[in-house]
Amino acid sequence: MNVRDSAHHTMLALIAGMLLAATAFAEPTYHEEYIFPPAEPDGMHVHASAIVVCPNGDLMACWYANGEPLDDPRFYTEDRDKHDNVRIMGSRKVKGSDAWEKPFVMNDTFGTSDNNPTMAIDHEGRLWLFHTTMLAAPQWTWSGSILQFKISSDYDQPGPPVWSKSSLLMPRPWGLDKVLDRVEEALDDAEFEEKYGESAERARPFVKVLQQRMEEVRFQRIGWMPRAHPLIRHDGTLILPLSNENFDIPMMALTSDGGETWTYSDPVPSIGMIQPALVEFPDGRIDAYFRNSDGRHRVKRSTSTDGGLTWSEPELTDRLHPGGGVDVLLLNSGNLALVSNNKEAGPRDRLAISISTDHGKTWKWTRQLEDTPDGRFDYPSITQADDGTIHVSYSWYLRTIKHTSFNEDWVKQGD
Repeated sequence: MNVRDSAHHTMLALIAGMLLAATAFAEPTYHEEYIFPPAEPDGMHVHASAIVVCPNGDLMACWYANGEPLDDPRFYTEDRDKHDNVRIMGSRKVKGSDAWEKPFVMNDTFGTSDNNPTMAIDHEGRLWLFHTTMLAAPQWTWSGSILQFKISSDYDQPGPPVWSKSSLLMPRPWGLDKVLDRVEEALDDAEFEEKYGESAERARPFVKVLQQRMEEVRFQRIGWMPRAHPLIRHDGTLILPLSNENFDIPMMALTSDGGETWTYSDPVPSIGMIQPALVEFPDGRIDAYFRNSDGRHRVKRSTSTDGGLTWSEPELTDRLHPGGGVDVLLLNSGNLALVSNNKEAGPRDRLAISISTDHGKTWKWTRQLEDTPDGRFDYPSITQADDGTIHVSYSWYLRTIKHTSFNEDWVKQGD
């Protein structure tokens, strides 16, 4: 190597070192905004957002909210989220822009309620939208829902995506009966409450009801709900995390051919858990974090080592949990982020992000995103841009969707 080449390599090394140092000691950044102005307290019900970063750097968010009411009182109750005019809404924030677009309709099934949307962008750059549609709202709601999904390769222009595929997804689960039989057998064990977080006395009639539902196939085919992002596995397979509102048992739906065919995982071997959020680690391990009804008020976690087809017995983490949705993300740094309502019980008036440096064994930093007594901040969705900016959207008092953006260093400052 001559002197000129040596100097060139030295300069490149210095530049690389400076960039690495700048990344390691980045200034904390934080920004917050509403995606649209909050509705009046007695206005529309706004909930359950998902946020993604598009290939061109734009942000896209979706949620559900009421549209114009239809003129038929049979389809209305005090629960506005179950009215027949609930639809899936969306908005885009163009890269470099200071504001979100005016919200647009992403899907509206006429005459019934569309709920719980989520989105993902696959390795081919296609946008996927999943949501449920209630068959007979408001009398029969979550447990009587069916799944819809849509795919678009044309979504980088103002307004809603242009959908190239729309279809129903009707899961065919196997093994729900085995999960229930296993729980029933454990009812007489002295360790039942320690394992399931509920007394056997209270659990016994609940298990009986679930076993009776197994006798009707319809309860197994409907009531499957999404919430957190689908996971795009390292090989491009899309894994949609689901849970069944008739049994409170989670299961995953997998497709490797653009939604033409689907396979289903074994059910997660427990009950009282819904709304799984998935993360894949470099070694191929996939963890699922669950909203659950365990009386010990901690987030639960299960692990798959075969690509999401089978799952371990769920275990308690140390993350506080009042019974609200959670979301997880493997950050660009390799650290794991968890967004949750970090309190044991009561209203969902606290929302925090926690970061782990050891894939969820311990949580080194936690910082509050919201902390207002008797407020409501829930159903978070998390994603990250290539520049390291973390984006979190969530329901704000059920009146709008709030978007916060920050870097990892802001979280590391702590509260």
